[in-house]
Amino acid sequence: MTAVARVTTRAWFGPKKYLGWGWAPQAWQGWVTTAVFLVLAIADMSLISGTGRYVGLVVVLVAFAVVLVLTGDPPGGPSHS
Repeated sequence: MTAVARVTTRAWFGPKKYLGWGWAPQAWQGWVTTAVFLVLAIADMSLISGTGRYVGLVVVLVAFAVVLVLTGDPPGGPSHS
């Protein structure tokens, strides 16, 4: 499996440093992206009723995942060596 080339000059997200495995914001753009995602997710769950809320949430989650992959370095976590 090949890694996806980052589309930004600087990584917005990088490997986590302390707990768990995955991505963490590394630049201000990553923090803004995370904040926008949270606002959209909360607004979707608060303002939309019925099954539409889950469709909207899935769309937001998929979009956030695409941004993570395109703007971040490979995910990871703390080394246990």
